[in-house]
Amino acid sequence: MQEWINTIDEFLVAIDRNGTILRVNQSWIDFCVSHEISALLWQTGANYLDGLEKAGNAKELSSIKQVLRNEVNEHELVHPFLLGENETQWLQVKVRGISSASEDSNGAIIYHKPITPYSNSLQPITAEIVLESMTEGFCLLDDSMKVIYLNDIAEELLQRKRESMMGRGFFDVFPEAVNTNFQRHYEHVLKKQEIVEFVDYYKPLDTWFQIKACPLKKGRLAIYFQDVSERKKTEAQLMESTFYDYLTGLPNRRLMIQKISSLMEQGNKFSIFHLHIDNLNFINAVHQHHAGDTIMKRTAEKLKVFTNETCYAGRLDGNEFIILRKYRKGENLAEFAHQIEQVFCKPINLANSEEVTVSFSLGIACHPFDAQTTDELLSYAEIAMSEAKNVGGSSCVFFRPKMKALRNRNSVIEEGLGGDLKANGFHYTMQPQIDGNSGNLTGVEVLSRWTHPKLGELSPLEFIQLAEETGNIVPLTSHLLTEVFAQIKEWEKQFGWNLRTAINMTPSLLGNPDFFDSFFKLMDRYKIKPSLIEIEITEQAELTYSPKTLENLLLCKSKGISIAIDDFGTGFSMISYLTHFPITKIKIDKSFVQKIGQDRKSEAVLKSLIHLATSIECELVAEGVERREEAEFLQANNCSIFQGYLYDKPLKVSEFEAKYLQSPLFFG
Repeated sequence: MQEWINTIDEFLVAIDRNGTILRVNQSWIDFCVSHEISALLWQTGANYLDGLEKAGNAKELSSIKQVLRNEVNEHELVHPFLLGENETQWLQVKVRGISSASEDSNGAIIYHKPITPYSNSLQPITAEIVLESMTEGFCLLDDSMKVIYLNDIAEELLQRKRESMMGRGFFDVFPEAVNTNFQRHYEHVLKKQEIVEFVDYYKPLDTWFQIKACPLKKGRLAIYFQDVSERKKTEAQLMESTFYDYLTGLPNRRLMIQKISSLMEQGNKFSIFHLHIDNLNFINAVHQHHAGDTIMKRTAEKLKVFTNETCYAGRLDGNEFIILRKYRKGENLAEFAHQIEQVFCKPINLANSEEVTVSFSLGIACHPFDAQTTDELLSYAEIAMSEAKNVGGSSCVFFRPKMKALRNRNSVIEEGLGGDLKANGFHYTMQPQIDGNSGNLTGVEVLSRWTHPKLGELSPLEFIQLAEETGNIVPLTSHLLTEVFAQIKEWEKQFGWNLRTAINMTPSLLGNPDFFDSFFKLMDRYKIKPSLIEIEITEQAELTYSPKTLENLLLCKSKGISIAIDDFGTGFSMISYLTHFPITKIKIDKSFVQKIGQDRKSEAVLKSLIHLATSIECELVAEGVERREEAEFLQANNCSIFQGYLYDKPLKVSEFEAKYLQSPLFFG
């Protein structure tokens, strides 16, 4: 059989369904060896498909795969086959499947026939084959860059008729391409006699071209090209989604980090300004979520004002932005920070013609003065921003080395929040609420406490704020509720406990329906009567008009759970609390109580608060009562339930049980 195959003049290759070469004829071997073609394309046992892929013969590879997949019985094409020394041999290729009765396809036979479509005696039938089989534009130029030939696809892509180009200089037809990459690359190919591939945009045709220019004998130039405008558009969209923020159009965290790294590698001195929009939650609550998007867009527009060749603005995450500013000799960074502050002085207009004023915190860190790595620099700017938040208002803080100690401390606390809370020293105390008229116990408030194994006693303000920022507030509160409910149930069985227990909840919890689902399930699990539970909410702006918070609080009230305002009178929104939320108890802040007997105006305000609470039928508790004079004044003005050191301090659970549960005070 091999002897018969060798009599065939056409080049022949037989492969199995996996592309392994089974047989080749001597003509194909001689052709390949004489032109130093890879053995992958002619040696028995080699993989022909791998050879085509390495040689870049994508068309023939695609045709063979179609036949092997039984998509077509046979396939014909004409394509240029690159030889050594920058020569090109055109081949007419026919691929035909071979099959047996047992299998749909056992492989394929590939026939190659050399052709010369561009000789002076161009055969019409050969030209037709070439024109029909080419899927990319092809243009043939002579040594003086005059057009010898172009196919139908080239006419279409170049938007020129063949007759108008034949015999003319290529750059006479396309003068706008003179002194561009097109001319430079073509001249390079002819001068250096080497293949060049490139992608470039030609504005007059509004087209991106992928081009392969190959030198031929006699100084000719073969140009293969495709329209890749759609691909470039897709790449641009991918670039946009990968490196730019979808909402603001600013560079995102990934691109800004790349920019920081690049500036460092180039040895530039620069500063990072980490900007945090502080009151975005409040804006969203008051004006609905779309208002927050508007704020982000308007903020981006304001920051774009600063962008130039030495200053770059981007969005990090959520409500955080970043500005990179290269060092300028004699520049005062505090003055630049003031310029940013001035931008936010004017209110931002929302779609409904309402105006809001944005408050922000700004942290600044410098390279190389503060940090030498990207991660450190970003971290230090964020630490400085957190310090600015603690200052309050629209504040700016420069990073200082001592702030690292705070970040390390926060990391230790955060690690503890994610671990075994009880083992890490988290517990609670209970402070009694006493009826000043009878001396009886009327209820208790649960207060979170943490004796950290490394840091000692932690302030609740410190670890609760961190729990909020790190997303640990839900597991922290759930742990606390589990401990408290278990204790209430035990006291109920042992002592007949039937007094109300107040538990503080943060704004993020009050707006979280999933948390409340777990809260109610936990009450059901321990069979806790709703009348024994009171939720305390702190008077903070973030709660105002929040639909989710209102929905959750109304659900609590419908179940019989009491709703109390803690620290009442200290915030600016106390009236809106009373009108928008189902409040059943008001806890007067100790700042008013402490001024009894010292400030007559404060006493007058306190009387008004008490009158307001009684007129809307809310229960009253005075916090921070420490002097007898304070208790007497409050009693005289119809407030007789007290919580403070005059009556008792916060007690450990064991101390509270020993002091109150077996005392007549409990049964008063």
